[in-house]
Amino acid sequence: MVVNVTAKLTGLLLILFLGIALGLQAAEKGIYKVEGLPEQKPQTFYIKKIDNGEMEIAVMGKHVEARPKEMVNYVSSLGNSLGQAIKTGIQQAVDWLSSYFEPS
Repeated sequence: MVVNVTAKLTGLLLILFLGIALGLQAAEKGIYKVEGLPEQKPQTFYIKKIDNGEMEIAVMGKHVEARPKEMVNYVSSLGNSLGQAIKTGIQQAVDWLSSYFEPS
């Protein structure tokens, strides 16, 4: 029951954040239609490929240069850590639950 509510809440929050990002881009484009294009790049979200597979990413005006291998390693290690934590938690929950069904 709690997992179902948590999953629904997480899904709704993801939809909300996606809507906010799309709304910011739509508002920015609308402002540009009224005032004309500025001299600089768009501020909400911008990705530009640079040489040797490097990328320049700008989110809300903050610029970050990223190398794909470093990003993949970071995301991969984060995913592995999260997966291991979930696996350990589920294993402990199953062990705890199965202890009630063991014969005395």
